[in-house]
Amino acid sequence: MSRRGAHRKSLIKWLIKKRLLHGAPVCRVCGKKMKLTCHKSNDGYIWMCRRKNHRKVSSSVRKGSLFSQSRVQLVKWLEFIYRFAQGLQLRQIDLLEDQIARSSRTLSRMTFALRKICIAALQRLRRRTGLRVGGNSRRKFVSIDESKFAHKRKYNRGRFRTTWRRKNWVFGMLEIKGHRRLPILKTVKNRSRQTLIPIIRRHVRRGSTIFSDCWRAYVQALPRHGYRHFTVNHSENFVDPNTGCHTQHVTRAWQSIKSEVNKHRGNKSSQLLKEHLKCIQWYHWLGKRNRQGAIAQLFHDIRKDFKIH
Repeated sequence: MSRRGAHRKSLIKWLIKKRLLHGAPVCRVCGKKMKLTCHKSNDGYIWMCRRKNHRKVSSSVRKGSLFSQSRVQLVKWLEFIYRFAQGLQLRQIDLLEDQIARSSRTLSRMTFALRKICIAALQRLRRRTGLRVGGNSRRKFVSIDESKFAHKRKYNRGRFRTTWRRKNWVFGMLEIKGHRRLPILKTVKNRSRQTLIPIIRRHVRRGSTIFSDCWRAYVQALPRHGYRHFTVNHSENFVDPNTGCHTQHVTRAWQSIKSEVNKHRGNKSSQLLKEHLKCIQWYHWLGKRNRQGAIAQLFHDIRKDFKIH
């Protein structure tokens, strides 16, 4: 066995151990486990049964996994998963230069597959916990704000989306407790009281302390719903001298979120923006809170989606 073949075999066994690939399947003819056999395929190995009482039966090592519909090498897939989980060098030009894939179309499909897994994991968390922030604790508070995510043309080319600028806003609720940040990001059509108050009641626990600016949509409405509401008038100062209220945390969060979205050109449509916002929430709610790191959480969510045994 060559050194390259040994590396491929060890990689396949490691993926099976991590439950990213299925273990030895059962032969559909004799009912016994198949063996990993060297083959001239992209992976270098396939599952095969060569018993004398029937013809050869083979199966791909990728069958039923995240990699089943892809021809990208498994080692390149792992590198891409690591970069996706850590948010490192996800620009397509960098990935193409590092030979992760041969075309931008392939990279788009890989990104879409992982983004779909993160969104499904966030939905499972929402069904379990309701995805709520705040509480009666004095050590944490919730900062709320709205921001417009406008599509930016590259090199001043392409369609100028005036409808995007007029209709789409993102409403953010950020829980602050020490160094921990838990964001909830929702796309809204307007900033009216009828739109924002139901979202706050759904995702912010009653009795929470809320910091905001003096936007009239929730200045008088929040105390009536059981929240401790503090405001800061930005036309006079950035930090209220009496209460210490400020919105600097959420303002700083908008900068990093917009930078992340614009870097991947994820604001070209409303649906794509929603997906990117959900991935950002996945990173803060699940990825960063996993003790073994974001990549361990992503492996866990892949196993959940594909039911690897």
